[in-house]
Amino acid sequence: MAIQPYDYPTSQANDFERLGHPGRFHQSITCTSGTTTFTASNFGVGGIIVPTGTTGTASLSLGGEIPLSVLAGGSIRIYELSLSSVKVDSGTVYVLIRNQVAK
Repeated sequence: MAIQPYDYPTSQANDFERLGHPGRFHQSITCTSGTTTFTASNFGVGGIIVPTGTTGTASLSLGGEIPLSVLAGGSIRIYELSLSSVKVDSGTVYVLIRNQVAK
């Protein structure tokens, strides 16, 4: 008898459903223009990648805004922020939904 590292139901369809999602983030949303809010099915955004040349604002979940131009830089970087929305004036922003959201 093989020993499984996790106690999981065998009826679930794939390894991710059975074992969970490894890593810090499990989904991305590409924002290219206008305002994207992070509620309902988009809830749980905890990271953002802002390529050089992107303009707009990132709104934090408890208030305040950060210009996207401040986060854009020469090297690709993930900023871990709790976001309520992103407004993209130009460019593309990639927001990342956290693997687990603490309650």
